[in-house]
Amino acid sequence: MSEEVQKVGRQFATDYLTSIQNSATATDDDTGDGAGDITRYDDPSLQSQVALMDIQNTQQQLNMETAAELDRIQREFYTTQDIRKGQSEGTQSRLGQMVGGEQQRLSARVAGEEQRAGMAESGAQQRLGMAESAFQQRLGQRVGGQEQRAGMAEQGTQQRMSARVAGQEQRAGMAETGTQQRQSARVAGQESRAGMAEQGTQQRMSARVTGQEQRAGMRVTGEEQRAGMRVGGQETRATRVTEGEQVRETDLQREMFRRYKEARDYGQAQTAYKA
Repeated sequence: MSEEVQKVGRQFATDYLTSIQNSATATDDDTGDGAGDITRYDDPSLQSQVALMDIQNTQQQLNMETAAELDRIQREFYTTQDIRKGQSEGTQSRLGQMVGGEQQRLSARVAGEEQRAGMAESGAQQRLGMAESAFQQRLGQRVGGQEQRAGMAEQGTQQRMSARVAGQEQRAGMAETGTQQRQSARVAGQESRAGMAEQGTQQRMSARVTGQEQRAGMRVTGEEQRAGMRVGGQETRATRVTEGEQVRETDLQREMFRRYKEARDYGQAQTAYKA
């Protein structure tokens, strides 16, 4: 742009000086005798200044147009880069969310399968334990009332310890259940129904075994049973006290979990509303 302007300026100056030289000679006498001819040269300084100002204005205008064109090109380039960057970030974010959701659902399904398998194994072991316990109980009743009462006292102690441990384990299980529920919220309904079906099956099987063992125990002599009822009552009352404490602790834990769940649901609802 600047070389073109310089070329135009030089050509304009050359033409202007040539025109001045061609029109420099003039005569004041029109008689034609030549005696009064006067050669007069005009001062070209004013015209040269005007020409230079025109050249300067032309060059300045060309520079402004060039700068404006460069600004438009630069803005278009950076705008295109920003759009591409936003599209790339959105694509990566959606891919990450898709992979995360798939992994979360897979983990929930595996957790449900493991839970049902654990419940089945627990039910089988429970039934075996109940059968063995009933068999040992009948043997203990045959040995004698004194041994039975001593065994009942030890059993009461163990039951209280078991109730205390069971309460601790139950609260720990509730905390773990809350964690798993938050992680597997999308598939919790399916796994819950499957677990309820498996639990019902195990409960019915356990009830059947319990009935069989109870009927076998009822055939044991009632005399020894009455002799042990006094100690059994004492141990039962002590156990009820311990169970009451555990129930109250469990109810407190459930209430805390319920309040936490309500706060979480409220927070999620507020987040969804804002979104």
